[in-house]
Amino acid sequence: MTTYSGVNELVDNAMVELVLGFPIFANLLARIGVKVTDNKAVPAIAYTDGTGIYINAPFVDYANNNPIVTTKDGREIDQRVTKKRMMFILCHELMHLLNLTYDRGLALGIERKVMGTDKEMANKFDYWNQATDYEINSLLANNEKADGSRDTIGELPENCLYKSEYRNLTAEEIYKQIYEPLPNIEVNISGGTGNDSDTGNSPLDAPGSVIGIDIHMPILDDTTRSELTQKVGELLGNRQNGTGSSAIDRALEIAYKPIPFNWRKALTKYIRGWMKDNYTWNKPSRAGMANNVILPSAGQTPKLHLAVAVDTSGSISDIELNTMMQHLYTILQQFKDFTIDVWCCGSEVYENTFKTYKACNKKEIVNFKFESDGGNDMRKNFAFLEKHYKGQDKPDVFLILSDFYDPLNGDNETTSICPVIGLVIDHPDFVKPSKMKFTAFPFEVENGKQEC
Repeated sequence: MTTYSGVNELVDNAMVELVLGFPIFANLLARIGVKVTDNKAVPAIAYTDGTGIYINAPFVDYANNNPIVTTKDGREIDQRVTKKRMMFILCHELMHLLNLTYDRGLALGIERKVMGTDKEMANKFDYWNQATDYEINSLLANNEKADGSRDTIGELPENCLYKSEYRNLTAEEIYKQIYEPLPNIEVNISGGTGNDSDTGNSPLDAPGSVIGIDIHMPILDDTTRSELTQKVGELLGNRQNGTGSSAIDRALEIAYKPIPFNWRKALTKYIRGWMKDNYTWNKPSRAGMANNVILPSAGQTPKLHLAVAVDTSGSISDIELNTMMQHLYTILQQFKDFTIDVWCCGSEVYENTFKTYKACNKKEIVNFKFESDGGNDMRKNFAFLEKHYKGQDKPDVFLILSDFYDPLNGDNETTSICPVIGLVIDHPDFVKPSKMKFTAFPFEVENGKQEC
């Protein structure tokens, strides 16, 4: 097998520079893993497959041995992979994993198809790949350091996608701007290589070819996704690791973008004593004073104690699970003073997944650990509520995030110690249980879902 000692040394030197200048990125890369590989079937300098980050040695060598190339639009570019460019590329691949860019594409109905099997979908994925590259490259090229200054993490390669007007835009917003439907002609669709001038495959035996920067593959299973988010969560929020955290924070805001749903309105009526007790005469309302009437005004920020069960049964798809977590993140964003207890439920409640979030640790949601045995019985949550909160402050309201394809649908026996809200995912025929105070909010994610 061919050895690529020069490429290994290049990666090592880039990692050393990241440790010195951007240690959060270096720590994350070390935990996720970077491997130099020889994979001629993937025509790009780097790629991810959901389990790690790979630097494709033959394409790095090719780019360095054919440094000056001409793009399809006539521009000459330098495609060499230097130490600083390798720093950028490593962080670029990291951000694909951190941002769950493939999963976000699935949420839009976009998936990677093998060339020729579905040209229209491949075309959509090619544009989605470009949009995510624009998003990530903007984050890395405009990284805000701890002292407020900005710099690029390493060096932006000349043959990558970057436009200043896309700064601070999400990939979803960029995709809407750049997507062009496939014309009714035969074309060669590559599936995307992160290259702004030549998105076709670049064979190693074609002198003058522009080598694509990267290809990102799907995270194949929930176990891998959980392991990845756990590795990331171990370091996120730690500000003692040095500079270079801003791009990660901004990526989190994109990856866990709040869903446009007014949970504050939906949950406010469950805040105990707020309307009855939480007033003070010491700070009269300005509206009353303007009308020569002294009225009481709210003296405190409303507090909320919420319990949340996340359905992790076999009937829940990855897209639906991601939607549930985005709703939970939305709640964390909309309330300033809260206690939210979260756990997983399948055929039983997985008590080891129980986690409490408050304003001080809400970013740790990325570290939440999912567990499931494939079964589905949301009734199990109510026995757990009685046991866990016996003799202590019970929640203001219990929220279940589920498709409710389980025995709780139409149940006429189960009771609850507190009011219940159900975020009903993809179940238009759901029947509320009759023995408890239950409010349902239907939410459609995947069309045509049927009970298995």
